[in-house]
Amino acid sequence: MGTIYPVQQAFNGGEISPLLTARADQIRYQTGALTMRNAVPLAQGPVTRRPGLRFMGAAKEQGTGPVRLVPFVFSAAQSRVLEFGPGYVRVWMDAGLVSKNSQPYEVASPYGAADIAGLRFAQSADVIYIASRNHPPRKLSRHADDDWRFTTPTFMPAQAAPGALTLGTLGATPGPGNETYSYKVTAVSATTGEESLASPEGTITTTAMSSTYWVRVSWAAVPGAVEYRVYKRRYGVFGFIGRAVGGDTFFDDRNIGADTEDTVPEAKNPFTAAGEYPGLVFFWQQRLGFAGSDKRPLTVWLSQSAAFENLAASRPPQDDDGIEATLAGQRQNRFVWIEGDRTLCLGTEGGEWTLSGQEGGPVTPTSLQFQSHGVRGSEGVPAVRAGDSLLYVQRGGGVVREFTYSFERDGYVAPDLTLLTGVLRGRKVRAWAYQQSPHSIVWCVLDDGTLAALTFLREHDVVGWHRHDTDGVVEDVTVIPGGDATAGGTDTVWMLVRRTVGGQERRYVERMAPFFDEATPGNAFFVDAGLSYAGAPVTQVTGLEHLEGREVAILADGYVMPPRAVTGGGITLDRAASVIHAGLPYITDIIPTRPEIPAQNGSTLTRVRKIVGARLRLYRSMGVLAGADPDHLWDVLAHDAADPTRPAFVTGDRDVTIDGGWTDEATVLVRVADPTPMTMLAIVYDVDPSATSGGQI
Repeated sequence: MGTIYPVQQAFNGGEISPLLTARADQIRYQTGALTMRNAVPLAQGPVTRRPGLRFMGAAKEQGTGPVRLVPFVFSAAQSRVLEFGPGYVRVWMDAGLVSKNSQPYEVASPYGAADIAGLRFAQSADVIYIASRNHPPRKLSRHADDDWRFTTPTFMPAQAAPGALTLGTLGATPGPGNETYSYKVTAVSATTGEESLASPEGTITTTAMSSTYWVRVSWAAVPGAVEYRVYKRRYGVFGFIGRAVGGDTFFDDRNIGADTEDTVPEAKNPFTAAGEYPGLVFFWQQRLGFAGSDKRPLTVWLSQSAAFENLAASRPPQDDDGIEATLAGQRQNRFVWIEGDRTLCLGTEGGEWTLSGQEGGPVTPTSLQFQSHGVRGSEGVPAVRAGDSLLYVQRGGGVVREFTYSFERDGYVAPDLTLLTGVLRGRKVRAWAYQQSPHSIVWCVLDDGTLAALTFLREHDVVGWHRHDTDGVVEDVTVIPGGDATAGGTDTVWMLVRRTVGGQERRYVERMAPFFDEATPGNAFFVDAGLSYAGAPVTQVTGLEHLEGREVAILADGYVMPPRAVTGGGITLDRAASVIHAGLPYITDIIPTRPEIPAQNGSTLTRVRKIVGARLRLYRSMGVLAGADPDHLWDVLAHDAADPTRPAFVTGDRDVTIDGGWTDEATVLVRVADPTPMTMLAIVYDVDPSATSGGQI
């Protein structure tokens, strides 16, 4: 069999499982890689280098206490990252840590070290609602970037209730005998339409009402009220009899029959004692929801419609009342995640459920139903939205599933997104976040301190996993929309990373640089814990105290400079430069799947082969090496003809000789170790396979 030239034109299948390496017929094999380290497959097909991590500052908590990074997104231009640590919250912006009076601003927090990992969050405008099974629900409100305040909701209506009622009679010719009449009045907010709790009961005993003799109910005006609703006791309950509008603060009861199907709202706060505090918080159908307390792990509470801090309900209940629903008949598995979709999707430790209204209608206190959609169970990690899909971590932490509605099944299904990859093998997802723009990527923090990531675009059937590491331990990740020019208007990934500097562990807040796509390499940022300088040409760079004693990689005006150790917080360059990036180096490795093609006398799958060379189609790339293994790597890109000290920065095809010998494991390793960009569009192999199977050459 003569020389063959197989080509791989897409890499968006990501890193495949070792169990898939004989499945050359599988589309993930044809578009995947054996190794994809610090490289990101793009939905269009190419694979590009992971951007570097820019140092933003040190976290306050530098001991063993837990720290969380929490997104706060009011708008794309007003996105913040909140650093939750034991007893404090700090605020990060694109420009860095928010300060007040020349000191880092922080607000005292009620949450200690034992609480941080279990906190759950739901945001509406400038308010974040927080759930913790150790504390009553709280909210954190932004009044300014240097003015954040914790408060504890009472779950009572915000509209004040009327005060004491004044009762009297008007008219003449009363009815026969005496009667006792009792009333309550509520106020309706002019801004939100929310109904208050009821006034104190007012009672009058008088001769019976008639058509010409009636009771007048009066009260003092209530600030913020646009109208008042009047209720009268009947059969032991207070039923609606009418309203006062137009500024009136009285109502004439002309012997009106009370509607006992419309009764006064009653206060309700189920979160008043230890064991009753909910562990989850969410928004759905214009309601604020809570779930999963210790005493009631399978109960969901929903606020009144459009009145987030009002759980009040009437008897009999009204459609917009607060709702309490309990999943019955189950072992005491706890709700561990809840997300709103066409229905309310709920994950417990033992299965997957939905909560919806009956016959497709909205959920109301009298119209709701739970439905089971599987018994796989979930890990204690919040579900994450990725485009139109809902992803959750299966119990055990090593499997990610997509919880999605199937029209064919007329129900929800949960396909395994990790079945064809080995990236999560033996590891667990501990935290994750979705970066929608520019490439639809879910970034996952694993229990070994590394990262896994998933390029996920369901509408184009793109499911590509890739692994990432840095010189340190990643502890948390979050994503917010990028609001400044350095982010390119795309979503930005923030990480909490523990690094060793000067023999001590330090905890840093770092932000991923934008994906590189520029015509010149000067702004390419491919270092971790790095910083940049831009200005007049200099040879001395300072401000690197956070990397004291560490050797850093350097890209200066598009040149790769020799690495330097940071001394006294700075480094010295060989020559002056005006745009400088310096930080910890990292390696990008890509090993595409082995090329297999059918032949007249059988597949090449079982034949030894020799990869003689390869042609790489590159896009805006620099510093690329390729070879048979790490010990036999060659420069793919020749140096710039106009400047022999500068590696070429090119878009186009480049050839490399591969010296791997005859083997049945013939592969090509593509590596970038310099702080330079690389995007590979395709690879064409020059392969000599043996004539027959069984190792004959």
